[in-house]
Amino acid sequence: MKKSRSDGISLRRTLAEILVNFLLGAAWAVALLGAVYFFWSFLPFGIPVALAASIAGSLVGLFMVLFLEVVNLQFEKFRLMRRQTELLESIEKKLDDTSIRDNRP
Repeated sequence: MKKSRSDGISLRRTLAEILVNFLLGAAWAVALLGAVYFFWSFLPFGIPVALAASIAGSLVGLFMVLFLEVVNLQFEKFRLMRRQTELLESIEKKLDDTSIRDNRP
């Protein structure tokens, strides 16, 4: 049986997917650096205030992470739908070649 290139998950990524993955790493860095910066900036006001400030400082980065994860999931969904379409088209072609489609012997 001939194996098509759509069998298994493809390792090829588009430039947009590479960019999204890079920005995802940058968003995690922004979240971490924002939390650390705000923690150390507000530490003279006390630990509870510094912890609250670090949570607030990391929110921008975490929202960026959330958004980029949704984008990444949409790329994966598109890839899987394209694979499913290829499989359904091959099944349809096989059904057209045989008499199974009309339920005739």
